[in-house]
Amino acid sequence: MNITLLANRDLASIVAINYLLQQAEQHSYCVFLSAKVGGNQDKPEALAKLSFFEQDLFNDILFPALSLSSSHNRRFKSFDDLEDMSIAVKEMANINTEQGWQDIASTKPDLIVSIRFGQILKSDVIKLPKYGVLNLHSGRLPDYRGVMATFWAMLDNQQDLATTLHFIQDAQIDAGDIISINSQPTDYSKSYLWNVLSLYRKGVKSIARAIETLQLDGKLEQQQVDIALGNYFSFPNETHLRQFAEQGNQLIDVNEIKEFAWLFMRDDQPLNQAR
Repeated sequence: MNITLLANRDLASIVAINYLLQQAEQHSYCVFLSAKVGGNQDKPEALAKLSFFEQDLFNDILFPALSLSSSHNRRFKSFDDLEDMSIAVKEMANINTEQGWQDIASTKPDLIVSIRFGQILKSDVIKLPKYGVLNLHSGRLPDYRGVMATFWAMLDNQQDLATTLHFIQDAQIDAGDIISINSQPTDYSKSYLWNVLSLYRKGVKSIARAIETLQLDGKLEQQQVDIALGNYFSFPNETHLRQFAEQGNQLIDVNEIKEFAWLFMRDDQPLNQAR
């Protein structure tokens, strides 16, 4: 199956991509990356710091350093490593332009899978793949639509976090028919970023199962979602971030960053045993 992946150039996306390539490696992949999620509004200082650890630290420092050594034995691959595996990785400036449509169409996708992609898909692209467009959302739908769903769930003191695998059927955000929801306990002793990354092991398994089912049966069981019953969230402001901290939560923990970096440096850590 030709699978076109839409992702973001960030830590969570490359972790999720690694899980998927390990669990469904027999397929042909092409990756298109957005540079960010959301608009161009100025970020509070705490979110700018989070962005550094999610993107700049790995993309601009760690991954270029790793490229100087052999990637063949490392279980977690960087974006550059993917190209060494003959997986095309391309930037996507605007998927809804004629050029964007042509770039996606040129991959002849049987299926498009979106994980943290920072652009809204419109009908011309949605209609391209035979099996449709799947999106893995790092939140429970329809309760937590929008961005940073894990943050909002932690702010609400939710005892579990979830990923939702659903179809993208139109330009509405996080509104398509649901295929599956996977949940796990919230670990409040860990940071927001740690909790986000920990969601993708189960979440990506649901993608792998969906791909297998589509290949065998050509369709997936799905459930309609009533977005009126849920909530849409944008980026938190200074008040939300202060409340998050006052509850004893952290967006990032530098000690955990070492753990994340180590994933990409080890050659003896199977993906299905990584956190």
